[in-house]
Amino acid sequence: MRPILLATTGLVMVGLTSPALAQEAASQGDNSGIGEIIVTAQKKEESLQKAAIAIDAVTGEGLVKSGILKADDLNKAVPAIAISNGGGSNTSIFLRGVGNFTNSSYNDPAVTPSYDGVVMGRAAGAFSAAFYDLSRVEVLKGPQGILYGRNATGGAVNIIPARPELGKNGGGFNVSFGNYDAVNADAHVNLAVGETSALRVSATRQVHDGYNRDGTDDLDRAGIRAQYLYKPSSAFSIKLGADYTKVEGMGAGGSYVGAYRPGPSGFTFIPATGLDSSEGLGTATANAFRTTNLGAPGFGFLAPMNTTPYIRYTYWGVNAELNAETGIGKLTVIPAYRESDGSSSFSGPAFNTAYAKENDKQFSLETRLSGKTGMVDYVVGGFYFNEKVKNVGEYNQEFVLPIQSYDHKTESWAAFGQLTAHLGDKFRLIGGARYTHDNKSIDGIINNFITFCGGIPPVTPPASFGVGTLPGGCANPGALPRYPNFTTTTDTVAWLIANGWIASGSTDAAHPQVYPLLSGAGVILKTYNPVVASGTYSRVTWKASAEYDVGPQNLLYATVETGYRAGGFQLAEGRPSYKPEYITAYSVGSKNRFLNNKVQLNLEAFLWKYRDQQITYFTVDSSGTLINSNENAGRLTIKGVDADLIVKPTRTTTLNAKVQYLDSQYDNLHLTTAPPRNNIACPMTLTGQLLSDGVTPIMDFNCSGKPGLFSPKWTVNLGAEQVVPVSGAMELVGSVNTSWRDAQWGGFEYLAFEHIPAYWTTDLNLALRSSNGGWSIGAFVYNLEDKRRIARPQSSPIGLAMANYTAPRTYGLRLSAEF
Repeated sequence: MRPILLATTGLVMVGLTSPALAQEAASQGDNSGIGEIIVTAQKKEESLQKAAIAIDAVTGEGLVKSGILKADDLNKAVPAIAISNGGGSNTSIFLRGVGNFTNSSYNDPAVTPSYDGVVMGRAAGAFSAAFYDLSRVEVLKGPQGILYGRNATGGAVNIIPARPELGKNGGGFNVSFGNYDAVNADAHVNLAVGETSALRVSATRQVHDGYNRDGTDDLDRAGIRAQYLYKPSSAFSIKLGADYTKVEGMGAGGSYVGAYRPGPSGFTFIPATGLDSSEGLGTATANAFRTTNLGAPGFGFLAPMNTTPYIRYTYWGVNAELNAETGIGKLTVIPAYRESDGSSSFSGPAFNTAYAKENDKQFSLETRLSGKTGMVDYVVGGFYFNEKVKNVGEYNQEFVLPIQSYDHKTESWAAFGQLTAHLGDKFRLIGGARYTHDNKSIDGIINNFITFCGGIPPVTPPASFGVGTLPGGCANPGALPRYPNFTTTTDTVAWLIANGWIASGSTDAAHPQVYPLLSGAGVILKTYNPVVASGTYSRVTWKASAEYDVGPQNLLYATVETGYRAGGFQLAEGRPSYKPEYITAYSVGSKNRFLNNKVQLNLEAFLWKYRDQQITYFTVDSSGTLINSNENAGRLTIKGVDADLIVKPTRTTTLNAKVQYLDSQYDNLHLTTAPPRNNIACPMTLTGQLLSDGVTPIMDFNCSGKPGLFSPKWTVNLGAEQVVPVSGAMELVGSVNTSWRDAQWGGFEYLAFEHIPAYWTTDLNLALRSSNGGWSIGAFVYNLEDKRRIARPQSSPIGLAMANYTAPRTYGLRLSAEF
């Protein structure tokens, strides 16, 4: 790797952007130089090269070329981001190590997603939709505490559809066919409705078979979008939009990596021999491995998967954007309503199985006034957000059955302003502030059915858990129940009675209960934990920046900006709330064009200070009970350099490179837990305290000095595109893009299997197209190496180690046309 890094560093010294961005840029304009991309990341239209912020932008054409059909694929073009789905509908986002695993919908994302200018409360609402007929996707790196504000500690991802065009009648389509029976099709039509209005309708259908042998990691998605623009004059316009997406199939899957067996000297890792990255969790081979493992605290052998996973969700919304020029500036009003509804059954992390049924509703309203007075540009505005989440679910671990239901509400409002003072023709000072007030509440309950071998600790369980030993051995068939996937305590108790596990007179009461097992092997504890809580969080975030135009195409900038993510409430026994998290980010950067637009070089150096990070893990509550909780656990320092280069030496050749160096390290990270959830690979000290059983010691694991998650030290993207004229009307276009990701960590336990090895991934494209861009037909190969890489490792609370993986090699043919 060292020669590669040295060569890349040398390239950076000459100059350094995203492959998809580079390809698209090269195809715009008159083809003699690098074209412009217009972005709206700062709530105004401006060239990407004039935006004094850390941003990657990928155009709609670049998304198609790179095979970026959904949010999970964005890492191809934006090395700083990591998006994964560990099961169900929730999506987790990390950007330069800032992020969280959003296991429940009462946990907010740390990177704010938005669709068509509408901030989304749940990442699934934006990222479950297909990427089709888009103008571009913008990824803003670092806190966006002023113009975005809510929960944007790590950054923001803006998904921007192509807008209706006045005076134009036309359309277009893209369709591709590939292995795994993949069909990806989208089409759009733009209709002029008189001289002052236009209608644009787009639709998509995306399917492919599962990448895993059990059918998971498949795709079955359909969507439609309609937009109507009315613009009677340059001073007034209104755009109305509606969209609908349906997602079905088996959903995200994973494969076993191994299992951890507890012993007197700690945990021993047993690899899942014979199972590869495409096995899945539901095959006969995978179930054969699963059933060789004992599950705590029952200490019986685990059973095969009892349910076929599925996902069935709909996402829809309506929004509007009004723009009006007034005597004091441009008024922009964006009202929106969005809703998602559905259910899913999934097996990550090795549950048997989990189920969630959820309905999310959100209303938002943003109002901005922007203009100029004297030497000062201004943007002032207000934002209102109201979200309601209803959830019912279970997370079956065979000997532990957590059942939960909750109503979660968020009401948030903010006032913000940003001023830009032009101190001469070349120098500008920018200052901004935002006040955010969040009001959150939860009304829910979590019940756990917990099967103990022998009895509730510290009662000594039977002398042996082994098969064929003592009659009460918990590993013997018939000794312990394995719970079905019930979502009510009433159904669970009735099943236990009907199947002879507990006494026929047993009741389901609104308090904790203990049921002796009629088999004599142990007892069942039913916990009872209603949570009714509410509270408010507020914060002023601010930004200070300076910009200097060294030349007409050379920009220097320096920025300090703060970010905040509200605290919240959760279903965790004895620990119903957690605090906000904060970040302060320092950056200096430069954006440049040289040699008559033949070379583009963008550089950024950054230092982020991240504190009170919200992470989810098994910890101990105030009463000494072991619980799964969202905690403020860490202080993290993130620093590095980002360099982008596009070089277009001829009209037909485009070269690009992107390099990021990232040094992410926890200054302070202490995880407090107790056996059997103590499998954490960090130095441990005993706190001197015990769990409520009076026997089990509470432990402190000091993970300070460990790297942040999904923070590879080096990332490198390299690409080249060559256009070869075939005739006056046709040309051949070939491109190769390859990326290197250094080794990185994917779990807070820092177990060996959570260390993701470094890897290369290469994509190839070859197309024949008309010289005027009217049509193209081509072939593609993605992941030429055909290596499935770990996207997200998951350490299961029942001792199994599993991982979700990236796609294998895919290939196919694509036809595109505009008319």
